[in-house]
Amino acid sequence: MASLSDIFGRRKVLVASMGFFVIGSIVGCVAHNMATLLAGRVIQGIGGGGLIPLAMIINTDIIPLRQRPKFGAIIQASMALGTILGPLIGGCFVDHTSSSTGWRWVFYINFPLSALAGLMLFVSIRFKNGGRKLRSVDWIGQVLFITSMSAFLIGLSWGGVQYSWDSYQTLVPLCLGVGGIIATGFWEFFGASHPFLRLSILTDRSSLAVYAGSIVQGIIMYGELYYISLYLQAVKLLSAVMNGVGVLPVSIVLLPTSIVVAFIISKTGRYRWALWCGWVATIAATGVTILLREHTSTAGWIFIFAFVGFGHGILYNALLFAAQASSPAKDVAYAASLYTFCRTLGFAIGVIIGGTVLQNFMATRLGDLGLPTAIAHDAEGYISTLKTLPAGSALREGVMNAYVYGLDSIFEVMTGIGALGLLATPFVASRTMDKSLETDHVVQGAKDDA
Repeated sequence: MASLSDIFGRRKVLVASMGFFVIGSIVGCVAHNMATLLAGRVIQGIGGGGLIPLAMIINTDIIPLRQRPKFGAIIQASMALGTILGPLIGGCFVDHTSSSTGWRWVFYINFPLSALAGLMLFVSIRFKNGGRKLRSVDWIGQVLFITSMSAFLIGLSWGGVQYSWDSYQTLVPLCLGVGGIIATGFWEFFGASHPFLRLSILTDRSSLAVYAGSIVQGIIMYGELYYISLYLQAVKLLSAVMNGVGVLPVSIVLLPTSIVVAFIISKTGRYRWALWCGWVATIAATGVTILLREHTSTAGWIFIFAFVGFGHGILYNALLFAAQASSPAKDVAYAASLYTFCRTLGFAIGVIIGGTVLQNFMATRLGDLGLPTAIAHDAEGYISTLKTLPAGSALREGVMNAYVYGLDSIFEVMTGIGALGLLATPFVASRTMDKSLETDHVVQGAKDDA
């Protein structure tokens, strides 16, 4: 997105991204089969893939790095709030709309929000940008990168779930994905005249450590959010709405923590302390989630979820601004864009890893208890059946025990992955945040030296 918006202008790409998001929502609304629904989600994904990083990219154009955390915290907080409120709003749709058509409200709700965002964009600041020619777009690099990452994620999601890890259905997309990513790297370094990935941020050890940490945090954060939600549904047997309410402690602590940390970083000009503290707190909080059980008290799981929010709240802005401080001032927009990609990639990997671990460990426990292992292959779908089983029955107790065992295994794996983020922190250098703005995109009406 940083590369495309450099060529076509920030505002044009932002408007185009919003257009894709709205079109995808329309396709989803009118869908009557899975193929159409998936097509709508893909179009939405293209739009969302532009909206998310461009907000931070524009922030890098108009605000100096030292002051940027205070304003970036608002953007980050809004993203976190949306991530947390999504299950609550979705739960309301599930519980209070028709089971056959209520899911369409997931798309309907986008229209008033998009209209409001479009109005704000129309009256907002405009940029002066000389732009570059269309041939400056690195088409080969971007196609290679997108197709390679898609193949890799497909293979990762199939492995151990739909197909065995040693099957050709899993190995072929994995190998194609890895090979394509390597080919993308060679093309960006040696073939592209206008690489969409800035080489300066790919050859800096500090930047690479930050991006690695961003992927790790994405894996843990979204993996935890997804599977503590599953814990509330499958183990605590909460309704869809109450499940959304149940994850609110994460956001109630995460949002103010991230804002306070951003202000401290802006005030002191230092960010490494937040990385160290954030990783220690996040690893500890993830480790505590292993204690979640069927009989864990409400106060107990609320405290654990709040602890999770505290750890991620410290890291949420620290990693973003460490990435920007580690890059040259002229490449900071690319650094912000790559950080967003790495964290989003972590989101996808976190859910995939969790699903694989849950299915395999849950099946193992079901087999040990003499229960059908097929239940593990549709763990989420079986929740509705679980709620209908008589309280105290052997089947219900056994299945719930298997859910707890599988979820414990996920949180154990996530705790181990979190250690990788801590190990990457010593490689993050302490760089000055007192950098001047260097961008070709300036606000219309601003002075030439702005």
